[in-house]
Amino acid sequence: MALTVSTSIGQSKAAAMELPYTFFFTHYELLGDPNNPEGVRYHSDGQPFAKAPDGSKIILSGKGGWDPDSQNAQGGGRYTIEDASGKVTAKGSWQVTDFSSFEQLDGWWGMGPEFKEKGWQGPKGSTSFSGFLRLKVHLENKGDGILTAWCLMPDVSKPDDHQGDGISLTGANFDYTDFSESEMSFEGVMFYSSDLASKGYVLTSDRHTVRKTATASSAASATASPTAANPSATASASPLPPSGGPPLIWVLTLVAALVLVGSGGAALALLRRGIS
Repeated sequence: MALTVSTSIGQSKAAAMELPYTFFFTHYELLGDPNNPEGVRYHSDGQPFAKAPDGSKIILSGKGGWDPDSQNAQGGGRYTIEDASGKVTAKGSWQVTDFSSFEQLDGWWGMGPEFKEKGWQGPKGSTSFSGFLRLKVHLENKGDGILTAWCLMPDVSKPDDHQGDGISLTGANFDYTDFSESEMSFEGVMFYSSDLASKGYVLTSDRHTVRKTATASSAASATASPTAANPSATASASPLPPSGGPPLIWVLTLVAALVLVGSGGAALALLRRGIS
């Protein structure tokens, strides 16, 4: 049975990666001096979490994909549920069963032109972006629910009271809607698209992110991937402009102050999330 479940998840994830839009639960690692980071590395072993009113917590790992045109979605991973004391009460696999919606938002890191991004999880030439994804999911031995996952980079105008990336899970057996702690951690979500029409941000050959534009540019051509339908197609890009997020100096000043008073962890979280 365990082998069957594992094989099923593997096949589901492989199929998800063939869809034009993909998501990865991601762990963010700042590179260099935490007071003045030179970049970030994305790890695909992220474990975003959310809490229920009774203090229990659900932790998810995994990845998947969707196609907004066909409304198809696939993917999955593992889940762990802990009670308020931290004791594990349930764990198993989870799988995407259907697509509900996706809302894309503008904005990215906003950390300056020298800020590098490593561990890009999307396919070569892919576009990345912030936004909110809603999926129908099934948790082994727990039932069905609605998973909402979001990526909110520091330079994105934060909707409602959000501070950063997070997840929530609701349904007949689920009420995990307190994501405040997870949003201030380095566990999050990354979105990518291989659709050449997608808007967002692309990675250049020197690992700097630039805004994708409709006109040709050599900035991202080294990382673009031609398609069978259009073998000469390349991603085009322009220097990433500010989009209303916090000036870098504000973020770094606050980070430095927090480090001086012994709140290094909080400082890193604020740098990751920015100031909304």
